[in-house]
Amino acid sequence: MAEHPIEKGIADVVRTYELLDRVRMRQDLVIRDDQFDYEPLLDAAKYARRRRIRLSVLDTGRFGLNELEALGREGARVLTSDEARPRADEWAILLEACRASRTYLSVFWNGPLPAADGSSGISRQALEGLLGHGMDFHVSNLNVRRDPVLLAELAAVSKSGRGYFVYYHHGPIVAELSMPASRGAWVHLTDSGSAEEAWAGLAVGVACAGAAAGARAVVRVERGLPLELLEELWTAGAALLFLTPPSDDRSLLRPVETRAARRKIPARAFHLSTAFLP
Repeated sequence: MAEHPIEKGIADVVRTYELLDRVRMRQDLVIRDDQFDYEPLLDAAKYARRRRIRLSVLDTGRFGLNELEALGREGARVLTSDEARPRADEWAILLEACRASRTYLSVFWNGPLPAADGSSGISRQALEGLLGHGMDFHVSNLNVRRDPVLLAELAAVSKSGRGYFVYYHHGPIVAELSMPASRGAWVHLTDSGSAEEAWAGLAVGVACAGAAAGARAVVRVERGLPLELLEELWTAGAALLFLTPPSDDRSLLRPVETRAARRKIPARAFHLSTAFLP
């Protein structure tokens, strides 16, 4: 049985207050566009802007371009993707809206990177134009292999526009990963291959290259690494993200874990959450 109009109106009001309460309680909040209707989200964006609270909206394609643009102009950080919104001209409009309110547009790229001839739907030239104007760009090799040379070229363009270029690497570390890191890419790694003899040297090399370019390698400690190697990665400039159970107070790892927690990873340098590697 459908809700009575009065009951539905009351429910909408309650949900709006719940949303505003979530904004008040969090300093960095990501909300999917399919969790709330447009008007409550717009109200939340306005409230967050007045209170200087960071609010991000994850675009799944539910809202039209005008609605998403309005959210950006009210200060919401817009998170989209080539699957939810695959048109560069729409990205350009959203980027301008975000820049006007001093927030950011972030795009997660799932498919093959654009070719120089524009055969992938979005041209390489269009992408570089957006990166050069400060659009954040996130890309993973989970489903598609990535060319380190191309990653490095795009990272350099992104750095020139003061955007964040973020790369998530699955699988064995290769020496070529230092290329995008040296051009300013934030490179996320896991310790899954740390038993291999060459892993430590390659990981430290990526961390050094990133630090020299003003970025960081983010090393996800999931299996555990020797204390000496953790210290070496820290000194090289890596951000250490411990996903292992916390050490006890007497462990020699505890000071490293404490220091690692203080080296914050900017919200623009990861996609949605550090809890998973996309």
